[in-house]
Amino acid sequence: MDSHVAQTDVVVVGGGMAGLTAACYLARAGVAVTLFEKAAELGGRAATQVYNDYSFNRGAHALYPGGAAWCVLRELGIRYSSQSPKGTFMLRQGKLQAFPADPLTLLRTDLLQAVDKLEFTRMLAALALCKAHDLQHVSVQAWLESSTQRPRLRQVLAALARTLTYSAALDQISAEVFVTQLQLSLKHNVLYIDGGWQMLVDGLRKVAQQAGVQIVRGARVEAIEEQGGRARGVRLQDGSTVAAADVIIATNPQAAAKLVDAGCYPTLRRVVDAIVPIEAACLDVALRRLPSARHPVVFDEEHPRFLTVQSLFAKIAPQGGALIHTIKYLDPAKPSDPRADERDLEDFLDILQPGWRDELVKRSYLPRIEAVSLWPTASSGGFGGRPGPQVAGIVGVYLAGDWIGNEGYLADASMASAREVAQLILRGKRITSQPLEQSHALLQEA
Repeated sequence: MDSHVAQTDVVVVGGGMAGLTAACYLARAGVAVTLFEKAAELGGRAATQVYNDYSFNRGAHALYPGGAAWCVLRELGIRYSSQSPKGTFMLRQGKLQAFPADPLTLLRTDLLQAVDKLEFTRMLAALALCKAHDLQHVSVQAWLESSTQRPRLRQVLAALARTLTYSAALDQISAEVFVTQLQLSLKHNVLYIDGGWQMLVDGLRKVAQQAGVQIVRGARVEAIEEQGGRARGVRLQDGSTVAAADVIIATNPQAAAKLVDAGCYPTLRRVVDAIVPIEAACLDVALRRLPSARHPVVFDEEHPRFLTVQSLFAKIAPQGGALIHTIKYLDPAKPSDPRADERDLEDFLDILQPGWRDELVKRSYLPRIEAVSLWPTASSGGFGGRPGPQVAGIVGVYLAGDWIGNEGYLADASMASAREVAQLILRGKRITSQPLEQSHALLQEA
């Protein structure tokens, strides 16, 4: 596509879920939008790689019905097919027991004792009335300790919390994150997308292009052009410039900081330097056939590991084949050896899918995938500790991504922040949520 654009209303930097979402909303409202993506393909962390009809997401992905991403996709008319997983288990001391994902399983499972089951039922009832926002400054561990005195139930909930938050540091991450995700999953089971998340990316791209968005791939934006405290456009790697009244930076924090004043803009630089991401180790394996379909989704009570045979529910593997996602949740404060993490996941597969090595078609190991750009700790105020969507001091420069705004987690945060930025530009007025510079002190405490 022709990258020689002289002028547009809004430039979007980044072609992931956030950038595409913002572009869709703006273009549908009649705004001229040009989106630049440095890579050859769109999607970012939502991109899917296809190998011999196996669709590899970058680690396990799930869509939460009722969450911001789900709502945005509905608002934009993005169509996709999906299925919810069934058959969830917990690995405890080498034995697999049914996880109480529904009332019938709760009655039948041996995972919890009778007293634990009654306590669990009480907690679920209380969760329906709980305001997650009130738990911003409470860690998951502290919340579990105050919510139940039953050690076994705590262990079960801790394993669930690691998966819903993508974090092994339950003593640090905000309970707002866990309760938000848990409330969503209790209302509706998560969805696995047929064809992988690339289907969502492609849907957003089509809507954007139909609305008139000019998408330029393989074009790196080098800097935001500003004058007198107002955005004037962007400068590309080839030295050309594109004039625009507003610029949306929909990248990761580090890339965003580099775009403003060569990475030296104090307000943004301080915030980004204080950010700690959540990383995970992911081992995905494509198999000719699945050794066992008995335990398709498994939490590990004793180790921060999770497995899901997504191909049993979503069309991401050829007929008869299987694609398994395994993940090890990490603690940012406790560095681990990537090779040891890989062995942990291989051992997990050996337990749950014995013989998987004999059926191996392809494996993909991502030792340190950035699952979440910003670690929402209790000390920083959970979602409220994330930067707001406007760069203070420069009118017309906005931020969008999973590290921006106070709504949602993961893709929900990405798409919620993108929608908010689009609305701000369309309204033509300044924000009322926490500005960027006010989040710096909170982030330093994380």
